[in-house]
Amino acid sequence: MTEKIKEKYLIGIDVGSTTTKIAVVDEKTGKMLYSDYQRHHADQLRSVYRALARLEPDYFKKKLRIVLTGSGAKRISEALDVPFIQEVVANSLALRDRYQCVRTAIELGGQDAKMIFFRQDEKTGALTVADMRMNGSCAGGTGAFIDEVASILRVPIEEFNDMASRGSCVYDISGRCGVYAKTDIQPLLNQGVAKEDLALSSFHAIAKQTIGGLAQGLDIEGPVVFEGGPLTFNPVLIQVFAEKLELSEEEILIPDRPEMMIAYGAALSLEQMYADDKREYELEDLLDRIREIQRKGLEHTQNDAPVFFKSQEEMEAFQKRHRLPGLSRREPKLGEVVRAYLGIDSGSTTTKMVLMDEEENILDSYYTSNGGEPLMVARKALIAMRDYYRSRGAKLEILAAGTTGYGELLFANAFQTEYHTVETVAHVRAAEKYVKDATFILDIGGQDMKAIWLDHGIITNILVNEACSSGCGSFLENFASSLHIPVKEIAKAAFSSEHPASLGSRCTVFMNSSIITEQRNGKLPEDIMAGLCRSIIENVFTKVIRISNLDSLGDKIVVQGGTFENDAVLCAMEQYIGREVLRAPYPGLMGAIGAALLTREHCKEPGWKKTFIGLDAMDDFSYTQVSNSPCPFCANHCKRTIIQFSNGSSWVTNNRCERGEILGDIKDAQVAKQLREKTQEKKAVPNLFQVRKKLLFQKYDYPSLAPERSVTIGIPRVLAFWEMMPFWQVFWNSLGFQIHISDYSTRKIYESGLSAVTSDTVCFPAKLVHGHIRDLVKHKVDRIFMPSITTVPSENTQKTSESMCAVLKGYPIVVRNSDNPEKKWKIPFDAPLFHWYEKEDRDRQLAIYMEETFKISRELTQKAVQAADAAQDSFERELKKAGQKVLDEVRQKNTFAVVLASRPYQNDDLVNHDLPEMFTNMGVPVLTADSLPLVNQVDLSKSRLDIVNNFHARMLSSAILAAKEEHLEYVQIVNFGCGHDAYLSDEIIRLMKEISGKTPLILKLDESDIQGPLRIRVRSFLETVEMKKRKNQKEEIEELPDPYPVKYRKSDRREKVALIPNTSHAFSRMMAAVFSAQGIRAVPLDIGREEAIRLGKQYVHNDICFPAQIVIGEALAALKSGKYDDKEVAIGMGKYIGDCRLTHYSALLRKALDDAGYPDVSILTNDDADYHHLHPGFKMNILSAVRIAFALPMIDALEELLRKIRPYEKIPGSTNEAFEKAMDVFIEGLQYHGINGARKGFKKAIQIMKQVEYDRSEPRPRVLIVGEYLLNFHPGANHDIEDYLEKNGFEIIEARMTDVIRKTYFYKDAQIREYHLKKSPDQKIWYYVADHIFNLAHDMADKIALDHPLYEKACRMQDLVKDSDSIIHHTFDAGEGVLIPGEILHHAKHGCEAFVILQPFGCLPNHVVGRGIVKKLKELYPNVQILPLDYDPDVSFANIENRLQMLVMNVRAGRTEKNKK
Repeated sequence: MTEKIKEKYLIGIDVGSTTTKIAVVDEKTGKMLYSDYQRHHADQLRSVYRALARLEPDYFKKKLRIVLTGSGAKRISEALDVPFIQEVVANSLALRDRYQCVRTAIELGGQDAKMIFFRQDEKTGALTVADMRMNGSCAGGTGAFIDEVASILRVPIEEFNDMASRGSCVYDISGRCGVYAKTDIQPLLNQGVAKEDLALSSFHAIAKQTIGGLAQGLDIEGPVVFEGGPLTFNPVLIQVFAEKLELSEEEILIPDRPEMMIAYGAALSLEQMYADDKREYELEDLLDRIREIQRKGLEHTQNDAPVFFKSQEEMEAFQKRHRLPGLSRREPKLGEVVRAYLGIDSGSTTTKMVLMDEEENILDSYYTSNGGEPLMVARKALIAMRDYYRSRGAKLEILAAGTTGYGELLFANAFQTEYHTVETVAHVRAAEKYVKDATFILDIGGQDMKAIWLDHGIITNILVNEACSSGCGSFLENFASSLHIPVKEIAKAAFSSEHPASLGSRCTVFMNSSIITEQRNGKLPEDIMAGLCRSIIENVFTKVIRISNLDSLGDKIVVQGGTFENDAVLCAMEQYIGREVLRAPYPGLMGAIGAALLTREHCKEPGWKKTFIGLDAMDDFSYTQVSNSPCPFCANHCKRTIIQFSNGSSWVTNNRCERGEILGDIKDAQVAKQLREKTQEKKAVPNLFQVRKKLLFQKYDYPSLAPERSVTIGIPRVLAFWEMMPFWQVFWNSLGFQIHISDYSTRKIYESGLSAVTSDTVCFPAKLVHGHIRDLVKHKVDRIFMPSITTVPSENTQKTSESMCAVLKGYPIVVRNSDNPEKKWKIPFDAPLFHWYEKEDRDRQLAIYMEETFKISRELTQKAVQAADAAQDSFERELKKAGQKVLDEVRQKNTFAVVLASRPYQNDDLVNHDLPEMFTNMGVPVLTADSLPLVNQVDLSKSRLDIVNNFHARMLSSAILAAKEEHLEYVQIVNFGCGHDAYLSDEIIRLMKEISGKTPLILKLDESDIQGPLRIRVRSFLETVEMKKRKNQKEEIEELPDPYPVKYRKSDRREKVALIPNTSHAFSRMMAAVFSAQGIRAVPLDIGREEAIRLGKQYVHNDICFPAQIVIGEALAALKSGKYDDKEVAIGMGKYIGDCRLTHYSALLRKALDDAGYPDVSILTNDDADYHHLHPGFKMNILSAVRIAFALPMIDALEELLRKIRPYEKIPGSTNEAFEKAMDVFIEGLQYHGINGARKGFKKAIQIMKQVEYDRSEPRPRVLIVGEYLLNFHPGANHDIEDYLEKNGFEIIEARMTDVIRKTYFYKDAQIREYHLKKSPDQKIWYYVADHIFNLAHDMADKIALDHPLYEKACRMQDLVKDSDSIIHHTFDAGEGVLIPGEILHHAKHGCEAFVILQPFGCLPNHVVGRGIVKKLKELYPNVQILPLDYDPDVSFANIENRLQMLVMNVRAGRTEKNKK
């Protein structure tokens, strides 16, 4: 639409991930006069040119002001030298202009999701932006998700909304991303669940993901504006959001032109944020500029991966070596009866069949998509096979049939096959036929992958992708389709690439961003395809099966699965592992071949019966299925799918227990009898998870110590209460209180609290807390009790086992700060902070708390504690008695039980997804770790890990017991997002292998209900165990060796160089100087970047935090550089004992060094206790510790001056140069002359910094960077965030390294003094003195640094924490603890309005002290901008930049608003 314009125009251009939009706005009226919307097909610059060109002739020679916005616009705006505004900010401007009543905006794009929160200024009534959120590490709930689901359901995207509108039943589907959703949807689709229901369910998944991922504790209030393509074109999705948010019709706002809102808002910004930028352009001038940029090309970093082959000959040799044999159909003779075994592999997306004769020859095969109707596809195929032989005058006779794959049981029941088996066993058997003595099999299918280790035909380990399938075939096919490359041509395209893209291992949806960036950089489709083929393999090894030691693959590596029919993926595999592999001759058919082979072998066994319905029965074969049939036999009411076949048999699926298999009315006598039999069968197999749950929540006797009070204490059935409920129940009851425990977890309870979850990556058990709080509110309790218990006495052989997990001890703090029942519902929330190092500490602190809160005498509380202890002891005693009984039973019967090791709160059925029942339904008894009688007496001194947590100790101890006991097997439950589980799992695997060669099963669970994949993994594991037992393989029990055999000895001081990785480079230099002063030949390493990150990702478990990966990666990069002889090198590594993963860096480093081929490299740390005797030749002495304490404030002072001067320097680069010189003189003084030398060097350093010329007459806005300290200070890890923010007009403030090191001493000293802890006099004195040394160090640094006019005295820690005690108490120790709120509040009070919290993806403390406090901080300072950023090895700078620009623009907008006033 166009209109003649007489005045000046404002032009906003929105360059998104897939489209370009342009809006022309009247400068005076603000009316949009022209708009256009076009796809840009990854050529964003050209699309901007075309958008402007289409303005001719109406706007020729007119005066234009222009601004760009959108994810693809930043570099174009820089090249054109025109303003840029971040899209969320632009959107907020448009919304404020259009809607004065809006409170929240939800915008879903192709690859991103955003939420804007508005509030009314109390004084002026004006609508202002309160907060903005964007998706960070996960792209779930976006348009790409809908595209993925539509492709699975085979419905055009235009019809998806209509299909969802006809849905009536909602299934639980993961909203995390489209790839995860496939794992949930495909089995449901194959079972006959209506596509309409799955479409509707996917909308519910999007809403849950968006609310849980973006609200992060902020209240989503109406009216709500819904924007973006996925919401514009899917009104049913808006209805789902409205239902979940309980919005009325009046509270739902939908813009007339939602696709133009951002471009329109950008245009408006020219009169607001860019009001001072009066630059005007003519259209021809802008088009000329773009033509010039097109001619030169946009600047970009060329990041090519190597080509696949250096020559044509090399490629031909590869193709010859891996040439696949043809598979032709055998031509039958006239009158011949062809007898064959039928193998069927019903996969998630395809159905495969083979016919095999008695000599194991393949007679025929079939491979096709199952189209969501696998049975009918198979029926047609079998009829076609039969008719083929008939047409040639022959007869096909099926001797027996076997099934495997996702549809194994469905097909076995439908066709009454003689045999069925889990797919992993079938794949192994097929591989064995073609490759004798294979050592490793990697099978990659459409949506899943399996890694199988073998030893002489016996499966020793199986890993299956847990949920993410971004390294599977569908990943490649989807991208090939978008690049218009046929599947069969992928390898040809990849091999033809001359500049392969380097894409890394990224989530499917975020890979889109990388691809668009690469296309913008000139990459061709074949370059992208080459990068994707490599990405699949990198993803397999770093994210899915996580193999760092490639030697573990053995010498005969077999690859199979449909994905390996692609030569480029095969070549990428060989290049990644550096050796040749064997490709199975029929990669896509191996499951079906294995099923046929095993069926043939089964028929040789005595007693087998022929049951297959026969090929002729296929003509009349049919079935009916009823989806969403509620099971009436328990409160879960599972939504069963009942399939009834034409032969009279039936099959039930989607039931979570054996009772769901029963069909009929519960009142029917026969049904009641079946139910009793099933119940008896269930009870016959011990399940100690159920026993434990019963013991935990049963009523225990208690003394009536006080009259009954009319107060009901609400206790949420979450986290630590799954360990201590007998104690708390008796404690409160004996003092006269009533208690009400929240209901058992349900999905409804979980979803009720989803919007209050402050961190979308926190573990599922923590997310459940908010729903249980609401359940207690619903039951009208008088108070809610949830204490923060930071430490507990060790229950095992290790004295250090006293810390609690950061989330466990910190979640009451999260609730108080972001979801406080007292503020929301006027229900007091009692969350006292306790430090229970000893029982005496517990007794004293409880007595004081009860006296202060309830006026109960200390004597009475003490009696209640004694009664509570008796109840807890009874619980533990009865549980261990039950455990002993199971052990005795399996020994007597010569069978085995499974130790299902978990944390106590994984006893929750919703959290463990009824996994214990899965084992017991297969006849395997289940023990809990704490039910093993000897679990607390195991010697853990040979573990590489420092034992700092009782729950961890139980898992390690039970693993050792299981490794030694022939009647026990071991399974560990791991929660998605649990950083501790990553190193625990690795150590459990190592310990069990060293002791007896047993392999545990590690199962990762989250809130998604993944019964299908779980069952495959469990059955594969049990089949592996049974295979070993059938072969009578008895494990020899070995003594555990020294976990750290390579020591750093005194002689190494002369012979070895100690390499010191970086936190900040200044800190690394300081540590090297201190170590050198103590006789160590220490060398600070260069800052690690891409290579260090790559190596860290390769050799450190991917669920370990990013800081561990980069510091270990730096060490490995140095070793691989060739500069050092690994036999003459040691690595210096930081360490402390506590709940942070820093405790275990030495263990992670040792594993990485061994796996990377550096077993001779020793490790030394700052840990003077050195429990594991890593470095008997070095112990950091008191003098070194004091030198560090005095050096830290001096480094902080120099870095403060660096950041205060650099943005204002008159000579570019002069500040950095001066800083390096200043550091040189300071380090020299520290290394050679100790504290006095450091003092003198520091004086010189300050004088050097004084010589830098600067002009601070126009102060910049300041931004404080806080969070995890390595990310704060390490430019390689944080993508040079300081440089970026300075270039965008900020002055940087950094949290002080001094406080990071000091905080442990400060906390401990404060805990001892304020909580009167039972500690020895020398400990009390040590922590007091150590803490006060830092004050002396500050005094010295301040006195010298004040000579510089820009230096300000550091805020001492004791002062810093005063304002933040109401948020996090200064004695709470987890991660950076009180430092984050303390620093933010201190600097907010002094005028800073922008804060960036950097945290590693999955950092447990930061769930509490980072994201967990943002809402409270915003309540105190509503106008500040707080941006939490998650980092991992694969985070793209494009994603970080987009979110940083949101901060930049918000600060700029805030300053504009201030200037107006």
